[in-house]
Amino acid sequence: MADDATREAFLSQANIAVLSTIGPGGGPHAVPIWYLYEDGVFRISISRGSQKHKNVEREPRVALVVDQRERPYYSLTVMGSAEIGPGFTPDERLRLATRYLGDELGKQYTERTQGGDPVTIVFRADHLLEYDPP
Repeated sequence: MADDATREAFLSQANIAVLSTIGPGGGPHAVPIWYLYEDGVFRISISRGSQKHKNVEREPRVALVVDQRERPYYSLTVMGSAEIGPGFTPDERLRLATRYLGDELGKQYTERTQGGDPVTIVFRADHLLEYDPP
């Protein structure tokens, strides 16, 4: 089992995560996402009116799986109660994109994807499940 500092460092890495929300029929709705993690808070940029947005507004319970898919395998499932917040600022959008794509591609991505009406899913972990095989 990892210590708190190791878990924090892992969550601060640019891992693709899978966000699960509760769909309109009560079933799971799971999608891969990028996220920002700072000071124990997860922030995920989504489109206003998307299924994820509607799901969180209706039922705020979410789960986020962050995993390392190469050896040594490791994952954290983070569960919490989310809320909808304002969209990322331009600087935050650039920070997110460069975190996952690097400087050059991150800048190109943010220029290409300007506009829209984004919001964020914001939550803290209420519960963690860790997978850390021997």
